[in-house]
Amino acid sequence: MLLGSDNTTPVPYQPGTSLQLQVLGSGCTPPLPRSVSAVINKTYSFTMSSVMDVSIHTLSGTSMHAVLKLYDRRFGTGLRRINGQYAPHTAADEEAFQSFMRQPESAVFLRSFEEEKRTALIPPAASDLHDGTPEGTAQYEAALWQECCEYFDCETEAYERLRALQGTSVPRMYAHVCLAPPSADTAPPDPIQSPQTTHYLEVRGILLEPVPGSAMWDWAISPLSSFDPVMWQAVVQFAVDAAHEINRRGIIMRDCGPRNVVVDERSQKPFIIDLAQCYFKEKLIAACETIRDEDASDQEDQVDGEDGDDEEWDLEAEYWERVRSSDNPGAIGSVMVTILLKEKGLTLDITYPGREHEILMLSTATRPT
Repeated sequence: MLLGSDNTTPVPYQPGTSLQLQVLGSGCTPPLPRSVSAVINKTYSFTMSSVMDVSIHTLSGTSMHAVLKLYDRRFGTGLRRINGQYAPHTAADEEAFQSFMRQPESAVFLRSFEEEKRTALIPPAASDLHDGTPEGTAQYEAALWQECCEYFDCETEAYERLRALQGTSVPRMYAHVCLAPPSADTAPPDPIQSPQTTHYLEVRGILLEPVPGSAMWDWAISPLSSFDPVMWQAVVQFAVDAAHEINRRGIIMRDCGPRNVVVDERSQKPFIIDLAQCYFKEKLIAACETIRDEDASDQEDQVDGEDGDDEEWDLEAEYWERVRSSDNPGAIGSVMVTILLKEKGLTLDITYPGREHEILMLSTATRPT
């Protein structure tokens, strides 16, 4: 069901459309120029981001094929949900957003909302802000803008950390890009744009190596799948091993499963995708250190003569406990074992690497009480 579907903003990302992209950082050899055009060949999905197959053309006449992923708050059936229902973007939403972002209090709101998400026991969602009032609508759109920025930052950081795995376990990252949409696509007629709002109208994204194929889940459940049954053991094991390698490099995927694995139809090789929602080891450890320091401060305030807990908190073990509880390898392997037995009658024997290491780290861990 749709909410507020009147005057819905049309999706500008349609096959045949040409987009002008500013290249913020290039991972190609040779690197991409600062400005390129991308012609949309087809669209894949509009869930948390807008994902398209594109042809990239440069001013020098070179071209390449890529996947363009744009973090655009205006579109996304999974991103824009209120009370479990999709809430399409409208011209009125954009007017409220731009008016709000021109006000000094918008920056204060974004800092406060970010801090609340970081510290609250149950972090607030953007949809919590939407109460039907103009102010609520503006804050909802601002929170979605912030969320899209976080997805962009997270995914670009993840691919940078996984540089050694690009092209083998995850797609290659070609570039970080920015799309400055035409005003007619982003706002009601004659919007009042200013330097204060220009930043908030930018849409950032990434260019990725295309992997021709389908999600591992789709290969497994489709009765028309031409996938070689003999290959399933090796394919699932490779994906499980890849998830473990990602964990070893300090990344825990919050969104992980067979739908986040694309199998190359040419080589039957799996690639893990969708890294916009991750935990990073250093940031988790920093949070644990903050808690440890606060606990130490509390112990210093104890009544004289009362012994404190001077046990050290093993932060490395804490990370591996998070790895174990998230179980990225199992989120892929265990699900595929079950679905392939049900759909194809195949029995797989999957090994989960690193579990002995995780158990060892946890057995040596000590925590403050």
